[in-house]
Amino acid sequence: MKRFLSIVFAAMSLSSATALAADPFTVAGVQVDATARTAIEAQTIAMRDGQLVAAEQLFDRLTLESERQSNPLPELTPELVARMIRALEPGKEKRSANRYLGEIAVAFNPSQVQQFLRENNLTLVSSQARERLVVVKDGGLRGSSGASTLQNAFADPRLSHALTPLRAANAEDSFVGTSDTELAGLAAKYGLTQVLIVEPTGTVLDVATDTGDRQTYYISNPSDPTGFADRLVERLEADWKQASAIVADEMITTTVSVLYNNHASWLALQEAINTSAQISGARLDALSSDGALMTISYGGDLDRLANELRFKGVTVQRDPQLGLVFKRS
Repeated sequence: MKRFLSIVFAAMSLSSATALAADPFTVAGVQVDATARTAIEAQTIAMRDGQLVAAEQLFDRLTLESERQSNPLPELTPELVARMIRALEPGKEKRSANRYLGEIAVAFNPSQVQQFLRENNLTLVSSQARERLVVVKDGGLRGSSGASTLQNAFADPRLSHALTPLRAANAEDSFVGTSDTELAGLAAKYGLTQVLIVEPTGTVLDVATDTGDRQTYYISNPSDPTGFADRLVERLEADWKQASAIVADEMITTTVSVLYNNHASWLALQEAINTSAQISGARLDALSSDGALMTISYGGDLDRLANELRFKGVTVQRDPQLGLVFKRS
């Protein structure tokens, strides 16, 4: 018990006074509840179990289900998981003489997670798609004050850590129309370029306002707000991982012209390239005021790479003179 206490509270001592930054290596909103002889023992058990749950959720998020089914992970232990944790933040804590309950956010060390997955022959997908704005249409789902509703479910900050991060629009924006012009205006208000329209029936419309691409999903049981939000994220993440994971054994190395018209665009393009799951290496060969020449190595085919970068706001084109070109959408 003393050994595990040192692991738990060492991790807790790393937590920040502010909320953990949104990144895919953080799992937030993990519910913990335990009863024991004393409150401190109950807290220890709750933290131990919560960290294991957080690790399981993290590996589900960052790996392909098909690979996990054919090559299951080894049993997770408290000591193994603790070595991968860089910070832990408790919240909503309640205690009694022999019970502890609350929730925790656990931030994992990316290099430790990558090493663990590599040792177990699983593909790591940690590249995030661009953030989506979620508009919950008014259908009597908001309920009374304090009730669990779809609006509240999508406003949960934990969804920002997903591979497909979500941000809830304000309730007053729920009556926006679904025309390209109306959705583009609303997305621009929040500084985003992709919108999810959630209907009370469970139908979800996914619109990229910069390209006009539209896709429709159906998610069951919208009367369970938290579960509905989680199932939608699972669907979006599964599609994203299939689109962005490197699945080819042979890497392709090529030069690419990166075009931009200001420094901010160049930084955004760099970020998209450096965080791409498809690109395993990128070297800067030349730089000017409006363009850069880079050498990249990527896995899979070009369509797969283009699809991933499109969700990051980058257009991939073939130019007769420049060859492969990346530029902001």
